Amino acid sequence: MSADTDLISRAAGGDASAFQALVERHRAMVYRIAYQFAGNHHDAEDIAQEVFLKIYRSLDRFRQDAQLTSWMYRIAMNACIDHRRRSRASTNATAGDEAEYKMLNAAEETPGPEDRAYAGEIGQVLELEIGRLPKGQRIVFVMRHYRGMKLCEIAEALGLAEGTVKRQLHAAVHRLRDALSHARVTAGGRA
Repeated sequence: MSADTDLISRAAGGDASAFQALVERHRAMVYRIAYQFAGNHHDAEDIAQEVFLKIYRSLDRFRQDAQLTSWMYRIAMNACIDHRRRSRASTNATAGDEAEYKMLNAAEETPGPEDRAYAGEIGQVLELEIGRLPKGQRIVFVMRHYRGMKLCEIAEALGLAEGTVKRQLHAAVHRLRDALSHARVTAGGRA
């Protein structure tokens, strides 16, 4: 039994200190998702608080065979989407789309291979084309290639069949490959 599984079982049984330990253990991940989506500390804090409230209310429904971080990621993404809907309803602004774009295309804190790939013209084209992908393809592509999640984890986090995730990922890669080929031709074969 993992430490998270033990904490969930104890928290579901009413142990407040176990839930607090769970919050402390995963606060940074949830806040990072919320901040990348919202783009500001105040909204990120509100979203993170909402996420942990939803987690607390759903502890008894957590499947012990599921991966906790995937489950939390899905709750966090749903809370971000709910937050955007509420914001749009009250302001009718498109700032949520810009925040979503930032979240999906944000570089990780530690420079990785994707940071190096973004250098130069091809990197700029790739970043632009990722932003143009249909939402489902973009989310799957980012979760796989930027977050390093396995297909089964993505499927679980998004509540999709693994085959659907594979199809969306394949379509995203195909579109990006076509866009990069076109960019290379336009740039005179430089890459």
